[in-house]
Formats: sequence, structure tokens, C-alpha cells
Amino acid sequence: MSTKKELPNDAQKLLKGTKISPVFVNKDNDHYSKKRFAYVYKGYDFLENLYPVRIYIQKRYDLDRHILEILLKLMGMKIFTRALYSEISKSFTYSRWDSIVKSGYLNLIMDHPDVEKRMWTLNSKGRNIVIKFYKYLSGEEKIPEDSVHNPMANKKTQKPFDRKKMETIRKLNQLEVPEHKRSLFS
Repeated sequence: MSTKKELPNDAQKLLKGTKISPVFVNKDNDHYSKKRFAYVYKGYDFLENLYPVRIYIQKRYDLDRHILEILLKLMGMKIFTRALYSEISKSFTYSRWDSIVKSGYLNLIMDHPDVEKRMWTLNSKGRNIVIKFYKYLSGEEKIPEDSVHNPMANKKTQKPFDRKKMETIRKLNQLEVPEHKRSLFS
């Protein structure tokens, strides 16, 4: 199968009639020539829909961007202490330890009289938010388009910004998940 046929239809139309021959970078027999080839990177596009997925997660769970970023970082750390939390770059709102503890996304897993030696982890609510975020990004799950599960779909409270995001979400949900993305969740 030719590389040109694997490109999106819009790209195929743009390349029609040109002398550009796209090839996938990860093939062993590629010989680069600036005039002949346009490299196409295959398999690294799971972040292409970061913006609509992030906006949906923020609205769905009533989060701000900063707490979502912190949850993503803490999920990767699995278990952390107050000292490890202080090393994370974060907004001023969540720079104090008390603010993240009061947010309701952490569980104390090992108590200790010394506050610095206590061990923490994300609770199930925080973990579920992060897991859903990754599932929507990879295409494993589609973002809901009904107003019960998606606050942006509510016609009564919908703003022009939300309408535009819902159009993007509808387009995103109609796309077929490419084979290389399916390997992320199979």
C-alpha cells in the first residue's frame, strides 16, 4: 500500500499533482532527498486531540487546568510524600500542601508522626479522572455527546465556546481509531 493512500483525504488532495512523495520515517530503506520526500511520522499522534479532551474533562469533573496537570503528574508517581509534591512545578493556587489535601483527590496510605514521612497516593476519584483522560485521548472511549454526561452539550447553559467544542467532539467521535492507536489499549 502506498504511503500517500494512508494520509488523510485533505492531505491527499493537497499532494495531488505535486512531485512530493511522502514516506514513513520508520521504514529502514528511506533515503532522504529534500526535493522528493515529505516525512510522515506514524504512531505518535495520540496527543492530537488534547485540547478538546482536556476541556471536556475539566468541565465534566469541574476541575481547573492546574489540578488536572497535578493529577496527571501524581498518577505517574504512584506513591509520594509532601517533599516529592513540593518538587512538582505547579500554579500558586496549589503550591501549598493544604490546598491539594483539601481538594479531595488524595489518600493517606501511611501515617507517621513526622508530617514529611507520611505517604500519599491518589484516591479512586483522582485515578478515575486520569484513566478517563487517557482513554479519551487514545480513542479507546468516545466522549459522550449527551447533556447528562457532557455539560457542554446542555442547550440551556451552552455558550458559543461550548458549541464549537461540541462540534469538534462530534467530529472526533466519528473518526475511526487507527490501528497504531488501538495497540495502546488492546
